[in-house]
Amino acid sequence: MNHKLPSLQSLVAFEATVRLGSMTAAAEEERTTQPTISQRIRTLEERLGLPVFDRQGSRLTLTVQGERFFREISPNLKEIRDACERLIQHGQRPSPSVTIAAGSGFTHLWLLPQLPALKRAFPSFTFKLMPIDRADDPELQAADIAIRFGPYMPQDAGRLVASEAVFPVCSPDYASAHGLTDVLTAPDLPELSLLHQDIKDPRWLDWTQWCQHAGLSLEPSDDVFAYHNYALLLNAALAGQGVALGWSPLIEDYLASGQLIALGPRVTRQDYGYWLSVKHHRSAIIQPIGDWLIDAVHRQGACTT
Repeated sequence: MNHKLPSLQSLVAFEATVRLGSMTAAAEEERTTQPTISQRIRTLEERLGLPVFDRQGSRLTLTVQGERFFREISPNLKEIRDACERLIQHGQRPSPSVTIAAGSGFTHLWLLPQLPALKRAFPSFTFKLMPIDRADDPELQAADIAIRFGPYMPQDAGRLVASEAVFPVCSPDYASAHGLTDVLTAPDLPELSLLHQDIKDPRWLDWTQWCQHAGLSLEPSDDVFAYHNYALLLNAALAGQGVALGWSPLIEDYLASGQLIALGPRVTRQDYGYWLSVKHHRSAIIQPIGDWLIDAVHRQGACTT
């Protein structure tokens, strides 16, 4: 006898025929034809070297060996069939979705560049980034992970992502053209194009407030052009159009690449920074993603210091 195993198709044809009571029914289940089922069973018998059906009458009747063979293989084929079905259902389930909400500057300048690495770290998840600037926006509160800028708020139970650090930044060419080296002084300011952002949010420093914290005087000027978002303002600084206020960690990549240079003085405010809150703070699914984001900010800071 040739001890090569019968094909799976022939075993399935035999099992289905016995279980359903006819080759026709087996063919319907296997989406094939009755002659094909019949041929597969004959191939099985040839491989086994003995008949599994008694074909003397008009009805299919199992031989003694065929009946024992069915009892032995049927549970195993059912286990294989069930395992395949479970795997197919698992593959068809949608990936868990995680919504991360943050200010537009943080979203575009930090989250988006980190997204490929985040997906590699959590390949079974899909991520939706939502740029939201209003601290009281309901969508910020509803997000799975919210990264808020501002002072520490105990009711948010937020974890510190990065402390606030605000300092002037400009392109190397602009610094060279205006003789800027390390620290800005009050006499420098009237000679510079200070790039302003059009915001009316007390959480963020403008040039006037920054100068107050830095101990510098700034004469009021009517010659002001305000940019509508932080990304546009940074693009102007990158193009050498003036000096902008830079927030860490938003501009760390630009500093590391040499596209921007940092000037002093550096201004910080107590308890101000970026705070991460997890909606499902007990969730074993969401919490590791929040941990990864915080670690990524710290790793970036360590690389640029």
